[in-house]
Amino acid sequence: MGKLNIVVLGDGLLGSEIVKQTNWDYLSRKKDNIDLTDTDSYFDLLKKYKVILNCIACTDTYSDNKELHYNVNYRYVVKLARYCETHNKKLIHISTDHVYSNNTNVPSEEDVPHYANNWYSYTKLLGDNAVQVESDNNLVIRCTHKPTPFPYNKAWVDQVGNFDYVDVISSLIIKAINKQFTGLYNIGTEQKSMYELASKTATVSKSYTPKHVPKNVSMNISKFNKDINKPVLTIAIPTYGYNGTGGDFLRESFNKLYQQTFKDFDIVISDHSKDNTIKNICDEWANKLTINYYVNEHGRGNIAANLNNCIKHSNGRYIKILFQDDFLYTKHSLGYLVSGFNDKTYWLVNACEHSHDGKTYFRPFQPQYNHNIHHGENTLSCPSSLTIKNTEDNLLFDENLNWLMDCDYYKRLYNRYGLPDIVTDIVTVNRIHKNQLSETMTQDEKNAEYSIIEEKFA
Repeated sequence: MGKLNIVVLGDGLLGSEIVKQTNWDYLSRKKDNIDLTDTDSYFDLLKKYKVILNCIACTDTYSDNKELHYNVNYRYVVKLARYCETHNKKLIHISTDHVYSNNTNVPSEEDVPHYANNWYSYTKLLGDNAVQVESDNNLVIRCTHKPTPFPYNKAWVDQVGNFDYVDVISSLIIKAINKQFTGLYNIGTEQKSMYELASKTATVSKSYTPKHVPKNVSMNISKFNKDINKPVLTIAIPTYGYNGTGGDFLRESFNKLYQQTFKDFDIVISDHSKDNTIKNICDEWANKLTINYYVNEHGRGNIAANLNNCIKHSNGRYIKILFQDDFLYTKHSLGYLVSGFNDKTYWLVNACEHSHDGKTYFRPFQPQYNHNIHHGENTLSCPSSLTIKNTEDNLLFDENLNWLMDCDYYKRLYNRYGLPDIVTDIVTVNRIHKNQLSETMTQDEKNAEYSIIEEKFA
C-alpha cells in the first residue's frame, strides 16, 4: 500500500517516538498552534489524511484541574470522533492502563474498567467510550509508556503493570496500526514492577507508590499477543486440475500475489486435483510466498466443499477468496482491498474485469447488491470478488449447490450482516475459459439449482 496516509496528533513523548520510527506526518499542539476549543480551523488540517492517530491528552495524575482534564481527554475527543465519522476517517486513540487500576482481576478488553481515583483516569475512560460510541471505524489502545533511559533516581517497587519504555510501546502500537487492528486492545509487555523496568536502564533506589497513583495497572494482553501474529489477509484458493490447465493458472496467480505491494497475507490451498501438479507448484513457490497446502478429502469433486475447506483452514483476520483461474489486477490490488476495511466490515465485494487470455481485459464490472440475488441473478460477481471477516462461526457455502452457491451465500451473508461494503477499485480479474463450471454444467443442472434457491428464499 505504500506509505500509510496517517497523521499523528501531538508530539509528546509517545507521539514523537512514533513519528521517529515511522516518519509519519504529525501536528504539534505548540508548533501548529492547535486550539482544542477551536476545532473547526484545526480539523481543516486533517482533510488530506485517512487515518488520525490521537496522542493528545492531559496526563497529569497529580493535578486536580477537573476542567482541563475534562476538556482535553473527553470533550475534544468527542469532537474528533464525530469529525472522523462524518468524514469517513479511521480514528486511532491512545488511552491508558489507569482505567483498570481498581480491578481486582487482571482485566481483558471485555471487562468493565474500574478507573483510579483521579481525574486523569476518569476522563480518559470517558474519552474511550466516546470514540467507540461516536465512530464506527476506530482503534482504542490502552497502554503506558516510560522515557528511556529511566530519568529518575527512584522507582516504585509496589506498582506493577504491563508498562514498558516508550520505544518498545511505540513499536507495538505501530505493528497494531499496520495490521489494521480495529476495536479495543490492551498493549504492553510482560508484567513487571516499575522498579524492575527502571533497573534495565538506570541505577535507582526503591520507593513506594503515592496514594493518588494506582499500585496495580496490570492488563490481560492475550488478545494483542494472539492477533499480532495473524496475517491481515488469508488468500483462499480452491484448486483443480482443469484438464491440465490448472497448474498454469495457479502459477500466474502466485506471480501476481508475489508482486503485491501489500505483503501481510498468507495463502491457503485446498486441492481437488488428482495428481501432484498443484502440490509441486506450491513447493516451488514456498520460498517466496507463505502457502498452507491441504488436500480436500471430504466432498471431492464438489466446489462448495473445496472452498469451505479453505475457509476452515484460514488464519487471517479477513479471508479473500480467489479462484485458481482468476487473478489480481495490479500490484496494488490487495492494498486497495485492505483500504476498504473498517471496524464494521463483515463482508466486502470488489470491482473486477474479465479476460480470456489473462492479458487483455473486457467488461469491467461494478458490484451492487440487488435482491434479485435471492432468485439466482448474481449482481455481485463470482466469489473471487468476495472478502469476509474471519469469525469463530464463519458462514460456509451450501455443499448441495455448485452453480448458484455464490448467490445463496451472498443472500445468507446479507441476512446476517446486512449490505456488503463495496471496493470500487478493480481488484480481481475473472478468467473466462472452456473448463470453468459455467461452461461445463448442463442447462438442466442449472435449472435444478435455480429451483433449490427459489425454494430456500421463497
